[in-house]
Formats: sequence, C-alpha cells, structure tokens
Amino acid sequence: MRKFIAVITFMLLSASECYALPSRYDLRDYGRITSVKNQGIPGPCWAFAAVGAMESSYLTQGLNTGGKIPDLSDMQIAFYCYRDPENSRNFTSRIKSGTLSLEGNAFMPVALMSRLSGPTDEKNLPYSTTLTDSQKKALAKKSPESFRRSMRLRDAYFLSGTQALDDNNRKKLIMTHGAIVVSMYSDLNSYHTKGKYYTYYDNSHGKNTNHVVLLAGWDDDFSRDNFTTPKPSRNGAWLVKNSWGTTRGTNGGYFWMSYEQFTVGGTAFIAERNNPRLRHYGYDDLGYCRALSYSWGANTFRIGGDREHLKEAAFYTVANNSGYELYVYSHGMNYPSNPSTGKLIATLKGTQEYAGYHTVNLPETVSMKKGEYFSVVLKLTGGYMPVEAKVKDYSENAEVHGRESWFSQDGRTWTDGAEIQANACIKTFTVSR
Repeated sequence: MRKFIAVITFMLLSASECYALPSRYDLRDYGRITSVKNQGIPGPCWAFAAVGAMESSYLTQGLNTGGKIPDLSDMQIAFYCYRDPENSRNFTSRIKSGTLSLEGNAFMPVALMSRLSGPTDEKNLPYSTTLTDSQKKALAKKSPESFRRSMRLRDAYFLSGTQALDDNNRKKLIMTHGAIVVSMYSDLNSYHTKGKYYTYYDNSHGKNTNHVVLLAGWDDDFSRDNFTTPKPSRNGAWLVKNSWGTTRGTNGGYFWMSYEQFTVGGTAFIAERNNPRLRHYGYDDLGYCRALSYSWGANTFRIGGDREHLKEAAFYTVANNSGYELYVYSHGMNYPSNPSTGKLIATLKGTQEYAGYHTVNLPETVSMKKGEYFSVVLKLTGGYMPVEAKVKDYSENAEVHGRESWFSQDGRTWTDGAEIQANACIKTFTVSR
C-alpha cells in the first residue's frame, strides 16, 4: 500500500460506443471472480490486483474448461518486477525496503507478462512475506520464465489516470472482461460498517492515491445513507475487492466505495489460454514508460530458432480510438539500413477502441528460418509513439542498443533509438514449426 506511480498520461478518456448497462452488477453472481487473498504487508497490492484481474478475465471469458478455477502467483509478479536476474528488466523505486514492500502500478505487470515472463500458478511460486535473505537470493537467481506459464496476457486496456473518468466505460469493461484495476487513497480511519455494509468514502486526501484494488461491480441505487459523515451527495457505489483477507469488514473482504470517491485509472487485463510454443521478440522489457512525438516506430529482429512462423504483433496506444498501420518487412540474412525497406510480407490496419496494450494477429502466415532479419513498422494516429526509456525512480535500468529500434516522422527517414535513448514498444510473437 504505497504511493501509486503515475508516469503515463493518456490523451483521451472514453470510447464513443454506446453500451446498455444494468443498474446493478456483481461479478460474484456469475462466478467471474476468484476468492479474496491477503497481501499480509503494505506494498504488493498492485501485484494482487493485476493477478486478480487476470483470473477474473479468464473466468469471464469462460476459459476455465472443466470448471478449474485459476489461482495465479502474486509472488511472481511482486518479486520479479524488482528482482529479475537480468538487471535491465528490473524496475526501480525510491523506497528502500524489502522487495515485496515496494510500490507499483498496473503498467509493471503488463510489461512482465507481455514478454511471456508469467503468470504462473500459485502452487509453483507460493506467496510468502517471511522469506529469509538466503531464500530471496536463491529466488533472484532464477528467471520468472523458469516457472511454467499458466495463461497469457493478450491485451490490457487503460482508462485515463488524471481526468474525470467515464464510469460507463468502467462498467462496460467489468461486464465484458472482468474486474478492473484502480488506485485510491486508503485511510484506515475512513472505513465504516453500517448495517450489513462495509463502506468507504473520504476525499480529504485530495488527488493522492496509495492503494490498488479491483472494481468487481456496482450499484447505481446504493444509498448515500449507507456512508457515514461526510456523506456523498448522491447514491451509487462500486463493489471493491480488496487484498486484505476475508475478515476485514463485514463483506468477506469486499467493500462498497462511493462513486464520488476520487480514484485513478481503470485497467482491464485480457487473458487467454497459454500457448507454450509462443516465442517473444521485443526490446521494451520495462514496457511503456513514456511517449515520444513520433508518428512512426519500428523494431528490427533476427530469427533465433531453426524455423519459425510469424504469428502476432503487439504494441501500445496512448489514446482511445487510435488508428494504426502495421507493416512487416523481410530482409533476408542482411541487416537493413532502413527498417521500411525489403520485402513487404504483411500489412495490417485498424483502430483500437481503448488506450493500452494490444496484440493483433498477422494476416499472412510467414515462415522464416534461423538468422533471417525482419522489421515490424508501426504508424499511430495522434503523433505519439510509446517507448521504453529511463524515467527517474521507475525505469532507470532500461537499456538501449543501436540498430534495434527506429523512429520517424514520415516513415522514410529514420532515427536510431540509441540516439534518443528509447526502445520502441513493438513486439512480435512467433511459433516454432
């Protein structure tokens, strides 16, 4: 339970699509959310929220064939965002304390999971707040990939973190994708039990946040009188899944939070079944750190396996309803001097409804052999390209190498990412033959 890091600013808030919404909705009524967990110490709430959102997405999509309820490892996310054996994959923090007590946000687990570094099941890496120093050192020698991946993050949708939010979009995401991640200010003195309800409403801390939770439903008619003084001015509340165990409050680890409570964001994690044959190509190990004023970005990769099929590409958008154009070029065995030259082997164009991380299927099946170079070239409307770069107290460990990422204003003249110290947030996924 630490201050929520805000390093990204989104430029647009709400999608324009109309959506019929009920006045009340509860994911628990449909078996679309997992049980409440207990983080035990202040700090890893952001990891618990991300894991809970992945589990909820899996259930909401009906991917739990055979009725198996997912139980993912919170420990893998909380630990390896800071203690990966590859230093360039470690986030940083100005808080100098034990690993599990470090602050975090929704972008960090997206970065980790999007490079296929998780998530794994709880049984493979159980959560513990009592690891000894020797146990931590032993765990830090392993990679997160050494634990069998149990599902995959395909997309993550981000609502704005700084302006007035469109609550209808939050509701739509909950109904279609499961519980969503938000940040709030949690003051233990401001939780109250009134009748059968455990409630929270306190905006005395202004626009600060220090705790990350899950929105699991809502009730437009939840009476303002269920809150103690000061009362909100209108009815309506969010159903919140917390990560403090089931005995806190009177609602099995949940509480009701007024619509008027100041909160930040609304992130939906979109899970899919795991494909163990997937291989990841990308340079943005720390994910989306900031956006630069370029319309075009590109990454050049080299096939590492004997023979692989290009399957998918992935990228971030900074605004809702962002148009994109994606081109894949093959360069044979020679490294290209320009990523947009060579043989054009795939083209894809479209619009992404929400800002966030998106995976798209490539329209053509392309087989490539070991050692061949290819480039993925991306154009985004709006003139901003998401990048991995050094940000103080967040991503100082980011590493940029020459002849990997490229940026352009016109798609013809390119600047090497090493010159501006940025990696393009563009990924490719292949499957082995």
